[in-house]
Amino acid sequence: MRSTALTTAALLFVGWCAACQPGPIKDADIQAFATTANLQTQDCSTMVNKAWQASADKDYPALFAYTQECVRRHGEEAKQMNDALGGFAPDDEAAKHWALNDVGTALFIMGHAYADLGMHQEAAQTFQTLADDYQWTQCWDPKGWYWHPAQGAADKALKHRHLAR
Repeated sequence: MRSTALTTAALLFVGWCAACQPGPIKDADIQAFATTANLQTQDCSTMVNKAWQASADKDYPALFAYTQECVRRHGEEAKQMNDALGGFAPDDEAAKHWALNDVGTALFIMGHAYADLGMHQEAAQTFQTLADDYQWTQCWDPKGWYWHPAQGAADKALKHRHLAR
């Protein structure tokens, strides 16, 4: 696993990495939404669910507010969970890795939002962080199974690096 210590450090201690600050989306809009949404009272699982809905609605200030807060809060804990695993947790134990699953899913949603906005450098950095630091992330599908948000993330990072040129 390649180290992305700089990206991870910025992501975790500054609140979000350079890849997590949307250009076409104003930080003031994200902060305004975050203030009115009272994110401090919401858990990450709730914020990830709301980020999925914001993605469907193309409500990018809400999407970035939810995903950034989830990553800010639990990114380091999620990375530690990831590092302790040698593969995907069995289905009956996957929920025990809630921080990993929520943060990895938040990064997946964030990466796709950047791609939708044509912010290819940011998408590449976000997908690379997901691939490098949260590769054992699992996301529950309401249809009854876990899927793996980091699967293909390195390829998506490469694609968006080329598009950013």
